[in-house]
Amino acid sequence: MTAPESRWMSANVPASLTLDLGARYLVKDIGIAWYLGDERVVTFQIEGSDNGSSFFPLGGVRQSVGDTRSFERNPVPPTGARYIRITGTGASEGQAIAIVEAAVFGCRAGAQAVSTVPYDTAAFGLDPTVAPGRNFDLQSWALDTPEVDPADGFSRRIIGDELNDFSDQYFFTAPDGGMVFRTTIAGAKSSANTSFTRTELREMLRRGDTSIRTQGVNENNWILGYQPDPGVPTGGRGGTLKGTLAVNQTTTTGSQSQVGRFVIGQIHASSDEPIRLYYRKFPQNARGMIYFAHEIRDGSDIFFSVVGPQLANRKTHPQIDVDPYNGIALDEVFSYEITNSGSRIDVIIRRGDQNGPIIGHNYVDMAVENSGYDRIDEWNYFKAGVYTQNNSGMPTDFDQVTFYSLFNSHD
Repeated sequence: MTAPESRWMSANVPASLTLDLGARYLVKDIGIAWYLGDERVVTFQIEGSDNGSSFFPLGGVRQSVGDTRSFERNPVPPTGARYIRITGTGASEGQAIAIVEAAVFGCRAGAQAVSTVPYDTAAFGLDPTVAPGRNFDLQSWALDTPEVDPADGFSRRIIGDELNDFSDQYFFTAPDGGMVFRTTIAGAKSSANTSFTRTELREMLRRGDTSIRTQGVNENNWILGYQPDPGVPTGGRGGTLKGTLAVNQTTTTGSQSQVGRFVIGQIHASSDEPIRLYYRKFPQNARGMIYFAHEIRDGSDIFFSVVGPQLANRKTHPQIDVDPYNGIALDEVFSYEITNSGSRIDVIIRRGDQNGPIIGHNYVDMAVENSGYDRIDEWNYFKAGVYTQNNSGMPTDFDQVTFYSLFNSHD
């Protein structure tokens, strides 16, 4: 999410913000992140226009919900428009009208495929001659790879100062300085409870302080925004994980249900996963979709589309193999943001870096879904990298991504 300091604001009411989409689109939904949106309620209207001067209403008078700083989605009747105007007509306690970020969701007339825009990765200032740990601060992470640890037969874990200069066939620096994660279908698993390999970072908020245990409700892990106070110090409440990356390769062999899919970011709880963020590209397609799974504690997954086709059944992985016209191509730089605040987990996808245009957003409300994480004995951590979700293809087939930035924070 854009920093609140860069918000648009007007002390005069009514006040209008007009968005020029650059071309006529079929508009279906407008996302608005209100400044201090969890503290104030705004009354507003949304209008559309083809010429920027004559506007028509897109629904009636609306009110923000007043309980989130992330995007509030405002569906509108599918309407062709180039310009969108948001007019605030009042705010609680007479406060100014202020918007941190707004995004318009829909599709261009004719639904043409989105062209990939080259991104100069030199802008990240990464050194291609050093190990990833010299370009990225990895002191708050541990790395698991498909290499076998002879001590226990599971995947090798690299942690602490060892990560500073570590690289191997699964984790290395790209020619442009990016941090590469490669995971083959064959290899060691991180535990007896998983069926898939990974080259993945696990958040370790203790930053080398081994007096703090890896697992448990403690300062190495954090609690979700809606969990009750556990009465002991933790690594934080709620949090944000931001990554800028490019997918270089997806598996091309294996069953139709598994080929080309893997996880690029997670919130992991003690045993379950409140968020698994997936990239999936079928071999015949030019672009991939992005979606996430939310696991009910001690229960089943429910799935949410972020970029690509809408899901007909939220109880199963998407199997729609039509090339998503607004999807992400191989080697295209894009960014994700996973944020937990209160009972919501929001996922935002941007084309390019963290300042790029938003192309996808969705969220899950754990209170609404009765997800079961609101308890004092639950604990969480972020994960980022490649967690392959295909064990049916050729053993040497692999998924690979390159990260150009990685950021984690907690309140």
